[in-house]
Amino acid sequence: MRFTDKEMLDWLKRADCYSLISDDNGHWACTADGMQNVPEGKEPVEIMTTFLVEKGDWFDSPRKAIDDRMSRLE
Repeated sequence: MRFTDKEMLDWLKRADCYSLISDDNGHWACTADGMQNVPEGKEPVEIMTTFLVEKGDWFDSPRKAIDDRMSRLE
């Protein structure tokens, strides 16, 4: 299934914990698997995040990564 840019951005805003990440080698993943310290309050603060990404969850574009995740969850 192919989603529009607006549908993807709206989904990312609604989907708690999902992040779009790059491996700095041209691969992209959309995942919620990982951990971070819990930010306190509503203001942005520094956090440390670690993602766990399986080999099959990397794609060659942000669009493909989000399309894949949305297709599997909705």
